[in-house]
Amino acid sequence: MSCPESDGSVSGAPELPVSGRNTAFSDERRVRAWVFAGGEFSTDHVPFDEVGEHDQFICVDRGVEHCLAAGLEPTLLIGDFDSADKGVLALEHMSDTPRYEYPAKKAASDLEIALQVLADDPPDSVVILGVSGGRTDHMLFNWCLPALRSWPFTMLLIDGTTRCHVLQGKDSCTLTVMDGQTLSLLALVRATGVATTGLHYPLQGATLEVGSTLGLSNVAEGGQASVCLGSGTLLVLVNSDQ
Repeated sequence: MSCPESDGSVSGAPELPVSGRNTAFSDERRVRAWVFAGGEFSTDHVPFDEVGEHDQFICVDRGVEHCLAAGLEPTLLIGDFDSADKGVLALEHMSDTPRYEYPAKKAASDLEIALQVLADDPPDSVVILGVSGGRTDHMLFNWCLPALRSWPFTMLLIDGTTRCHVLQGKDSCTLTVMDGQTLSLLALVRATGVATTGLHYPLQGATLEVGSTLGLSNVAEGGQASVCLGSGTLLVLVNSDQ
């Protein structure tokens, strides 16, 4: 199931102060960037079978601890590092890892800055881990970041219960699912032209308003489900149902 590609323009990142910026990072081609944020994390959140040889590992503040716990070597550190373990940051093998360091008082979160940095030299896709848990306001702002702009890469968010695909503009995704698995559709920006296949409660040309529960708790039938979007920003949340 596919939709025509969006022709929406992509805006540039806001000017933010940078200390010790290493531009060598932008010289390397990236297929996928794994972004480790500082929220709740377990190594079983990482789908290791999807990690590619040339993938990059972007650590947002305390996310460096999550990345190392997963046995992965950070490519870039971003943040004000107010919550990261100073002992971890001082490890000898971390001394050559590029760092984009920002002051604690700034107009954007560390995770937002990390995504804007990636958007300046975009990979094909971005996977974000450590986005949930902790303070509710932090968590909600993390989950609203897909709606900030038209991102020049596909985006996937993973936490302990959900694997969330982000659709923007004219977009679609086809998912491998288990029969009976719960799948929800949540509009972050008014979503029009929503159509689905492989779900118990099908949608065809539907509009999901921001805050609407119309897309809550649908159920997969068979091994594959598809979601098509005409416009807006839509989260496709596949629950682990554990």
